[in-house]
Amino acid sequence: MHTLWNTVIYEPIYNTLVFIAQHIAFKDVGLAVVLVTVLIRLILLPISKKSIVSQYKMRILEPKLKAIKDQKLSKEEESKATFALYKTEKINPFSGCLYLLIQLPILFALYFTFIKGVNQPEHLYHFLNTDGLRNTFLGLIDITKPFLPLAILAGITQGIQAFLAPAPTPSSSTGGFQEQFTKSMSMQTKYILPLIIILISSKLAAAVSLYWVVANLFSIGQELYFRKTLQQSVA
Repeated sequence: MHTLWNTVIYEPIYNTLVFIAQHIAFKDVGLAVVLVTVLIRLILLPISKKSIVSQYKMRILEPKLKAIKDQKLSKEEESKATFALYKTEKINPFSGCLYLLIQLPILFALYFTFIKGVNQPEHLYHFLNTDGLRNTFLGLIDITKPFLPLAILAGITQGIQAFLAPAPTPSSSTGGFQEQFTKSMSMQTKYILPLIIILISSKLAAAVSLYWVVANLFSIGQELYFRKTLQQSVA
């Protein structure tokens, strides 16, 4: 498992970071983190787009989901009818979770890169080197150490992203456990998660906060773009 982690996830991300820092980012590792983040998000764009489209379609499907719930079916029958509707409409309700899970290894890879330091000969591809690389962002901050303002910015951008996400709509007038759970998760994503991110980021290398900020800004931009595009296509 350790070899698989190094070969498939850690070393490709680490060496991409070193390559970009050495040849594109003027030996500034912080700037390389920004460029690697944008590159990763562009690669993940088809998955993130699918997630946003699914969220938007789920919003549109609320009347049909409410109609299924109003039939007072058993839990098993209701689940079957709901997933049949998802299948008909070609919606994957778990696509958002998949998108989040894919990003976790990237965060871990960046975290371990800056715990160990950029100079790691045992993980460096033979055609690369780390000569002259600076562990700074535009020469302003040391990205190997925590930096509270950047951690706060990571939390703020995460909160903005959460507020832009489609809000859950009530599926019934009585309000069952599922509806209450959905509302609770939505509230925690908007208010609690940003605080947790600030707390975590304030203890980690600033490179992780920098990744989070850039990734959140990218997500905010694509959320606004895809939302406008989808609304125009429906209209």
